[in-house]
Amino acid sequence: MRNLRSTGSRVVGAALVVTALSVLAASPAVAQTTPKAKGLDIMLMQPKDVKTGANEFEVMVKGADGKPISDADVSVAFVMPATPQMAEMKNDVKLKATGPGTYTGSGNVMMAGKWNVTVSVKKGGKEVGQKKLALTAK
Repeated sequence: MRNLRSTGSRVVGAALVVTALSVLAASPAVAQTTPKAKGLDIMLMQPKDVKTGANEFEVMVKGADGKPISDADVSVAFVMPATPQMAEMKNDVKLKATGPGTYTGSGNVMMAGKWNVTVSVKKGGKEVGQKKLALTAK
């Protein structure tokens, strides 16, 4: 019985070490996807309160030097994860440059609730930064 407890403790301890190492190994990849790691400041300016139906989106993009970036492709992707009652919902809104570092566009939020939102900035077809946030539509 004593050997069984000792073996069980070692297995639990080893599982905790493996879990901790997995989290530490994943952390650098997460840090690389943040806008600051790419030298960008990405701000969702509008809407302040997301509602179901049509919304006007405005995003401001600035470089590491604080200057507006006006020659990028900017989009806002909304994802509501699947639940047992419904399938995953997605909507991607492409924005147009309307001023120095400012991008705007209209998009539809299909349902009230929590949405995972990713604002992506691309130049020359390559992603140069993104900002992830959660918004709740009412």
